[in-house]
Amino acid sequence: MTRALVLSRYFPFNPQRINAVYQRLGTQVQALARVVEQVECLFFVPPDQQRTAEELRAHEAQLRALWSPAVTLRLAPVVREAAPAGAWQRLGRGIFKFAAQPLAWPLANPEAQVALTAALRPRPDVILAHRLSAMCLLLAHPAAAAGVPVFFDLDDVEHVAWFRRLLRDPSWRGERALLLQTPRLLLAELQAVRRSAATFVCSETDRRYLARLSGTDHVRLVPNSVAFPPAPAADATEALVLFVGSMGSRPNAQAVDLLIESVWPHIRAQFPEARLAIIGNGAELTRSYPSRDERVSFLGFVDDLAAWYARARVVCCPIRHGSGTRVKIIEAASYAKAIVSTRVGAEGLEFTDGEEILLRERPRALAEACLALLRDPAAAARLGRAARAHAQRRYERGAVIEELEGMFRATAGLGSSLAAAGTGAS
Repeated sequence: MTRALVLSRYFPFNPQRINAVYQRLGTQVQALARVVEQVECLFFVPPDQQRTAEELRAHEAQLRALWSPAVTLRLAPVVREAAPAGAWQRLGRGIFKFAAQPLAWPLANPEAQVALTAALRPRPDVILAHRLSAMCLLLAHPAAAAGVPVFFDLDDVEHVAWFRRLLRDPSWRGERALLLQTPRLLLAELQAVRRSAATFVCSETDRRYLARLSGTDHVRLVPNSVAFPPAPAADATEALVLFVGSMGSRPNAQAVDLLIESVWPHIRAQFPEARLAIIGNGAELTRSYPSRDERVSFLGFVDDLAAWYARARVVCCPIRHGSGTRVKIIEAASYAKAIVSTRVGAEGLEFTDGEEILLRERPRALAEACLALLRDPAAAARLGRAARAHAQRRYERGAVIEELEGMFRATAGLGSSLAAAGTGAS
């Protein structure tokens, strides 16, 4: 039996957690399931996410229904999330040692190594390391997976996200000192790229950047994707602005605060009948919740997202920092929505400003763009149709799964050729 092992710290333990990171992982698992007979998913989790055998079987059944019948599920409750004590342990050591950085230290323990060794004992034919937080284990124990081809998903270029957040949005006084850890984080990413048989990134910009830095030719573009709904038959929109995204993500929470506190007041003053809907979990993590404006609604998780997209005339994405590409923009385009975004929010997606999206930076400019579309439903519909046509050419999930399947087959092959590919990539 051919077998793939997937390593990840992102366990979809809640069916309402449909963030982009889980959607991307699911796409890769579905592609793997076309290549091998069994896909074993090993999630490294904190001890409080451990499940009983019965609960684990229920989660496995959910993942099989969602991703593939080939999926099996294991949890390793080995993640230690508490920060090390002392300024040197938290700040200084990470300048020189990747295992001492916040991304790596939760798995820098013997229990995580034991879990990895046990998962590798049956010798999988191929490994998918989902993000650097999982790949760090293979970097720390290179002999554990010797001879097995490793595919590395780096949808967020971590040192870029790290640098941007610390520069623009430190969480506590003095946190910018962690910028000194950026070179070591970059080095770890480059080591991971060179260790892998292929590294997946989500934009052409990231692909060129990492290929140049790493000096390798096996950085591959695997865009984020969505399943496209049928094209809308007619315009049924209202004067509604929509934001979709989990506010457990700090960039999303800050975008919601910017939207409500700095963009929305101008829209409200100029177009009093307009309404704003915020969809996603974690509203309590924003400053703006609960809103005192009766025309602003925090809806949390909704079962029928398509119905809200059908009603919305404008989708606004005022993201200020982060990396990777935003599934929320691809998703809005799939519903033929007119989109207003910052450039960072639409980074890597190559939508053309003024033709498929409106890109603005300042709150007043974001508000004016939303107002123009709210007042002109025909213009909003034209912009939305153009966005959908652009997105469907590149970000339709079925096509991305087929591309991934081809990459797995071409890079790793099957049977004995798998081991040969892994040996060459080590």
